Amino acid sequence: MLIKNFLIAFLMFFSVVVCAKDKFLVKDIQFKGLRNFSQNEALKNIVFSIGNQISQYDVQNSIKSLFKTGKLEDIKVVFSKNTIIFNIKEKPVISNIVISGNHIVNCSILDKYLEKLNIKKGRFFNDFFIKIFIKTIEDFYHHIGRYKSNIKILKNFSENNTVNLKILINEGMPIKINSIKVFGIQDFPKEKVMSLFKLKDHHAWWNFLEKCIYSPQELKNDLENLKYFYLNHGYFYFNIDNQKLDFLQDKNEVNITINISEGKKYRISNFFINGNLFPYQELIAKFITINRYEFYNKEKIDAITHRITRFLSENGYIDAQIIVEPKINHEKKTIVLDFNIDIKQRFFVKNIHFEGNEITQDKVLRREIKQIEGEYFNIKLVELGKKLLEKTKYFSDVEVIKKVNSDKLNQVDITYKVKEQPTGSINFGLGYGIDSGTSFNISFSQENMFGSGNALKASVIKNDNQKYADISMSYPYFFSNNADLNTRFFYNDFKYNFSSISNLIKKTYGFEGNLGLLINDSNKVNLGFGYTHNGINNKENTIDSSLLTKKLLDSMFLKNSLVEDFTINYSWIYDNLEYFYFPTSGNQIQISGKNTIPGSDNNFYKIMFDGQQYTPLNQEKNLIFLSHVYMGIGNIFNKEKLPFYENFHADSKNNIRGFRTNTIGPKTTYNREQLDDCVGYKNNNMCESIDSIGGNLTLVSNLELIVPCPFINKKYSKFLRASLFLDAGNIWNTQNDNAKNIDFFSFLEQNILNDIDSSVGFSLQWFSPIGPLVFSYAIPIQKNKNYQLEPFQFNIGKNW
Repeated sequence: MLIKNFLIAFLMFFSVVVCAKDKFLVKDIQFKGLRNFSQNEALKNIVFSIGNQISQYDVQNSIKSLFKTGKLEDIKVVFSKNTIIFNIKEKPVISNIVISGNHIVNCSILDKYLEKLNIKKGRFFNDFFIKIFIKTIEDFYHHIGRYKSNIKILKNFSENNTVNLKILINEGMPIKINSIKVFGIQDFPKEKVMSLFKLKDHHAWWNFLEKCIYSPQELKNDLENLKYFYLNHGYFYFNIDNQKLDFLQDKNEVNITINISEGKKYRISNFFINGNLFPYQELIAKFITINRYEFYNKEKIDAITHRITRFLSENGYIDAQIIVEPKINHEKKTIVLDFNIDIKQRFFVKNIHFEGNEITQDKVLRREIKQIEGEYFNIKLVELGKKLLEKTKYFSDVEVIKKVNSDKLNQVDITYKVKEQPTGSINFGLGYGIDSGTSFNISFSQENMFGSGNALKASVIKNDNQKYADISMSYPYFFSNNADLNTRFFYNDFKYNFSSISNLIKKTYGFEGNLGLLINDSNKVNLGFGYTHNGINNKENTIDSSLLTKKLLDSMFLKNSLVEDFTINYSWIYDNLEYFYFPTSGNQIQISGKNTIPGSDNNFYKIMFDGQQYTPLNQEKNLIFLSHVYMGIGNIFNKEKLPFYENFHADSKNNIRGFRTNTIGPKTTYNREQLDDCVGYKNNNMCESIDSIGGNLTLVSNLELIVPCPFINKKYSKFLRASLFLDAGNIWNTQNDNAKNIDFFSFLEQNILNDIDSSVGFSLQWFSPIGPLVFSYAIPIQKNKNYQLEPFQFNIGKNW
């Protein structure tokens, strides 16, 4: 025992002596080889200073710290008396980067990735990150099916320890698909199975320029689609046995061969719900709509799981877990499904934050949010808030971020990260027309004044026929989150060319006020009041001017040349469209109207119906059927005549494409004395005007099949869409002199059914930076010979 204690004491003493000998008193610290790495920065990254007693461990830790800066390539330490010398070899600094050979990948994308890897001008060169860059870019080209692609980086080192990088990209050649063959198909037609593949060995007839290019990722996706197709039809043990790629290098082509085993079809004999689900047991059971002995359907089971998860998320259970466990009976070919559900913990929302709104006030965003702080988390309300923020059109992108509070396990914070976009515009216009002469217009629009959410719009138009001014303001949240107020003041001095010897000038001013009440997320009711003052005069000073004016006023259904109207305006709007500019599903219905009230010089009413329905025809929602109906009636069931300035005209809402705007519908006819000066169409000793004077009845229907744009990459489908359309309809006047004694329903039978204009054509819509642009080419299939045709048309703004 004594010997053992003595040995321990000796070892401890020896260790102290050794440590004492390893200690080094530092009187000076020197760095040699520094060029771009300053001495002050080097001193900050060592663990000792002058005057310290250091050991070899202090030196080792200092070397590690210096290497962590990422700026040094090699370090050697020399001890000279009481001086420690660091001989340093710095990494070269990147002086320039040149990229060439890339055509598929934009340089800006490559620059961002290089910067992410710290490969940038002025940064220290790191060969490790260079290798990562090469591997990533080569993998990308392989991923998209480019054959023999490679990346080379030439490094030119200079004497001042800098390096020039030249990145040479060989994107390789695309690999064409020569053939795709699937063996093992027994229970389905071969054409049905092959239709599941997006990779094709031949192109569609309508897209003859398409190249059948091989892509490893697309093949992987196609095989997944094939697997789910069989799983959705009961083939529980379907298997892809192998896949073979035979590359024909001389032709730069590939043959794809796939072997499958379909297996047998299995039915679901029963299912059970397991877990502590009180009080949601009965509600969850209703989501599982599986009939006994129906074929196994993976897609249906996934949909049921999604609905249950969604339901639980709407009640605060944001991390509920559902595991569907199948129990197989191989003899009977049946499956029992166990839905094992763990709802876990219920969360409530502690805080709601907003990021990215530099202009828009916080309260403007907050009033769009339906999820309330302090209440249980509801995914439906959270997503609705995102949708309503997008609907304001103040933001180009809205992202929802959920963060579980680390202090309290059942609390979650929600952040709406927005990206603001310009909401104001000033437009100037200058044009020339044969009738109107030189035309000048200016407009100002600001949808989000000072970030308040209020809108201001103003416009002015001046030409030989018109002087127009309009200013309007909108308060989306006038006195509550469910009410908005819109006001408008206007002035219009307009000349109507009804006759070759006389023109009417209508001077109009007035205002409108409208209060909108939001009933729910899809329904809104508007109620408003309007005042209009119309002064109508004959421009020519002839002896018979007063008589002519009276005749014209009578023909235009006016009692006096000075008219004041007070109207009640109303509307109901239903909107559940998915997306605003390019909807993919849902419908929108608007029923609106206005009536004069006692105190008005006229007695009229107008009622309009505008409805559209988008019906997706496939799962990707790129093949959509659109049906649109616009209908308007005015003063049909009373003896009063609708004033001419309230007539319906063909505009962007109710035009038949292929016909020039404002030419569809009733025309003005002049007597035979005016035939020599006729600027329209001569017909039976009468002169018919080119433009329509409108009517009190209109009906237009538009049927469209929205299809994928040929020759356009799928990633642009959100900004570009094409359609084939059929338009039909017209505008009628049921109150002209020839029809005044005819019953209204007789007029419908005699005129509407026999007087329909229609056209077919092709339309292209582009959601451009300046707004939606619509191009169309139409061929009329039924028309009046006096209508002016315009096959190609172009519009800015939303069609319906």
